[in-house]
Amino acid sequence: MNGKKRYIAALLAAGTIAPSANAQTAAAGRAVCLTIDAAHDTLAPHERSAALLMLARQFEINAQSVVDAPCDMPYSLSHIQLGRTISVTLTGPGGDRSGTALGLDDLPALYNQMVRSIVTGHPMTGFNVVDRTNVTAAQSAPPKRIKVESVGYARLGFGGVFGDRAYGGPTMGFGYRAELDTFAVDVSFLNIQMPSSGVYESSQGGSSGSLLKLQGLRFVNPRANATAFFGGGLSYGFTSFGGGSSGVGFYDSSWHGSGLQGELTVGYEVPRSSALRVFVEANATLPFYQAASTRTTYSTSKTAPYSSTSVTSHQYAPSAVVSIGLGWQRHRR
Repeated sequence: MNGKKRYIAALLAAGTIAPSANAQTAAAGRAVCLTIDAAHDTLAPHERSAALLMLARQFEINAQSVVDAPCDMPYSLSHIQLGRTISVTLTGPGGDRSGTALGLDDLPALYNQMVRSIVTGHPMTGFNVVDRTNVTAAQSAPPKRIKVESVGYARLGFGGVFGDRAYGGPTMGFGYRAELDTFAVDVSFLNIQMPSSGVYESSQGGSSGSLLKLQGLRFVNPRANATAFFGGGLSYGFTSFGGGSSGVGFYDSSWHGSGLQGELTVGYEVPRSSALRVFVEANATLPFYQAASTRTTYSTSKTAPYSSTSVTSHQYAPSAVVSIGLGWQRHRR
């Protein structure tokens, strides 16, 4: 009963919906007449009568005369209601117009948009027939989205930097994945390879890493509990290897560089149906820069004992890592 009262109140208020500028300047034209398509309408009889009165009012405020059937401009109205959702179709000489309302209270605004579309000839898409007076509840409802699985993870492994020679060392990293069935967006940080040399030889080791890495991943078997995956992306990181060395009259600095890097990843993840994940992956890092080392030569001449010259050399140094990771979901439903 309350719903019926709200519906009748909406009928009385329908006349307050203001017509657009285009509708106000439209010529009256030929008269229209309205009928219900009973074969395709699921509203109750009293609701059909109210719907026709409300629709007629929208034609009138858009400068169109409404008469009893038959007429030169007949329009047929139908409603299909399932739960609160009502699919509305208006068919006539001006073409077909369709829309969706959320409940009976949403029909006046939808009728207003349909009539404006017919009178002005504008489609019912975008903002052609919509203003601040006739936005429907269906149009203002937040759009539905596919739920994304949020997985945080930590990983450990072993990697190598390939400069003037190979430098190996343990690796670590932390990250977050937003996973759908087929794709995932991976954001990780502090992906570091640490030098593996001893305490007294640490200056001769090699290290590399990325402060921030962004990747897209694709799962080979999207719905499987265990699947391989692959992907790639970009990172910002650094490379450092080889300790400083010196000899008679010269000093060589270590190799170092930093900048953007390309990232390639291949791996295997299990069990995807659980809130707890385990994955093994291999990463290759291809820097867009070269590591640099400077050789400084000191003069041994007695006439110029403090003079020196410097020459900088460059070398490309990619790196690779194999690691095992543990991921978890905190709010899985």
